[in-house]
Order: sequence, then C-alpha cells, then structure tokens
Amino acid sequence: MSRSQSFVSLFIGIALALLVAACAPAAAPTTIPAAAVPAAATAVPPAATAVPATVPPKPTAAAQPTTAAAPAAGYPLALKDDLGREVKLAAKPVRIVSLAPSITEVLFAVGAGPQVVGLTKFCTYPPDAAQGREIVGGFTAKSLSVEKIISLKPDLVVAGGATHKPISEALEAAGVTVFNLEPKDFAGVYADILAAGALTGNQTQAEKVVAGMKARIEKVAAAAAGIPQDQRVKVFYEVWDEPLMTAGPATFIGQMIELAGGVNVFADVKEQYPTVSSEAVVARQPAVILGPSSHGEGLTAEKIAARPGWKDLAALKAGRIVIVDGDIISRSGPRLADALEAVARGLYPERFK
Repeated sequence: MSRSQSFVSLFIGIALALLVAACAPAAAPTTIPAAAVPAAATAVPPAATAVPATVPPKPTAAAQPTTAAAPAAGYPLALKDDLGREVKLAAKPVRIVSLAPSITEVLFAVGAGPQVVGLTKFCTYPPDAAQGREIVGGFTAKSLSVEKIISLKPDLVVAGGATHKPISEALEAAGVTVFNLEPKDFAGVYADILAAGALTGNQTQAEKVVAGMKARIEKVAAAAAGIPQDQRVKVFYEVWDEPLMTAGPATFIGQMIELAGGVNVFADVKEQYPTVSSEAVVARQPAVILGPSSHGEGLTAEKIAARPGWKDLAALKAGRIVIVDGDIISRSGPRLADALEAVARGLYPERFK
C-alpha cells in the first residue's frame, strides 16, 4: 500500500472515530431509549512488533439480502439516535443501507446481515460483506450517491452522525428513514449495538454481543488495574508522521491506552487528533511507540531513529514499537474488544498473553 493510500485509509479511520409510519391505525409506538450501558495486525517492517488479536474474531456470515419481511415483535417503535432525533419504524426493516464500515460491522454482529442491501466500498468486514450487495459510494458525504441509495428502496439507512448530515438530510427529504450511530466512548458503542438490535429485530443477539464485549474489556481493565502507577508505561500513539499527529485522551485510542494500563504522553491535550511537535514527543520520553498498521511503513526503527533527537528515546532503545491492526482500532464496533486486547499485549506482553 502506498503512503497516499495509507493516508486515505487513515483519514477514514479518524473520520470514523470522530463519529459515530404506517397509514392504517396502529398501536402507539414502543419508545425504546438508547440508554447508555455502563461503561491483528498486518506484516510490518523489522523492529516493529505486530500485535495480533488473541482469538481471531469469527465473522457473522454475510447472508444474502432478504426481500420479504419476517414477523417480528416490538413494532411500531420509536428510538432516539445519537443526534438526539426520534426515529420511528412501523415494521421490521428488511432493506437496510449502511454508510460506514463500523456500522456494517455492528449490523452483521447483531445478525442483521441478511437485511443489508447496500454499503460502502470501505465496508471490508465481515470479509464477504459486500457479496451480493450494492456499493453506494465511499465514506464521506461527497463520495456517497443519494440516487444510488434511493434506488435500493431502503426502509432504513444507518448513517454516521454529523459526518453524513448532508446525505441524511437529502434522504429524509426523499422520505427515507435515517438513523445515526455516532458513539463517543465504549458505553456509547454498547448503546449503539443495542439500538441496532432493537431497530432490526435482533435484540437478543445484540445483548449477547454487548455482554461478550463487556466481559472481555472488563477483564483487561481489571488486570491492568493491578499495575502500580509508577510501573505503567508511557505511550506515544502515532497517527501519522507528516504532519506528526497523535490521539488525545477523548478518542477510543486514548481510552484504550488508559484501560490497558498505559499512560498517554499527550493525555493533557483537548483535541482528539492534534498535530504535535517532534520536540514535544522527545521531551515526554515515551517507553512505547504505538501505531496502526495503516501507518506501519512509517513506523520502522530506522525511520524513527532518523528523526532529530528520537534515537535516544527509551522506546527506540528498548525496541518497543508496536503495530496494531488499523481497522479494529479505528472502527467503533464489536472489534474494539480485540483492539483493546491487542493494545494491552503490546504494552505488557508478559502480563497479557
């Protein structure tokens, strides 16, 4: 993958992290609040450690789209999305279009794969998710085709919040129902998975997915809690090198570093993905340099050591350059549990095996 392709992939990952009626008389809609529930790497150059998932996640089968509605309880319903809008569904949706890779992963995880008829060209998981389904464009609002989406006659489009606002408004003007998922933290991801389950008639499976995620995440957090404060490793997460960018504490990456027992050397920044100076990194002396596989070619020991002052960093001297799968760490869905486990193993390989 070229640097330009890597940057496009990275941009999509960041954008994803920043994001997130019936005519006949019927019973009053069941209002289900989107209540918050408490809260792999690719091959890399030598001298960088690639951290795989503990157990490779099992994809939900990418069954072919359905064309007829199956009987379902709980409809009509009304549910608030992550933009605070109340969205109403008269019946179980059987033609769903996903506008983001993370949303596609959520839909398939809860068992709604057979209901998905359209998705983006970046929806790569499950591996065969695009099989038998229409591609409606890329990820950004400008790259998505309103005409293509409408031609699929969806009874539900799941969008990524503010990022997709122009598309959402155009679709709603055409009479298409749009629901937005834009979680900000792990509790938000849990709530969104449950919301996806409620919307699609797959609530039981959604509850199982959330329970499994929570168990794995809480296990990592509990193990990390026992690490004395003075023994916690200082971490620099490198999003990109030109310009030099990192992840702040409010991002999923920042939250994972903390949950895994690490100390983000830029935990004091307010921005989500700020540009930082090379001198600031050197001054903060990280013991581990962490980064996504989409930026793996820029995170070799040789390239990092060539930066002024960086060859004397504790991370370089100890060979602690850790690469994590760029998709699982940037998509706000079920595989965040895999990402957290990978980060924990990268920071404390002896403690998390």
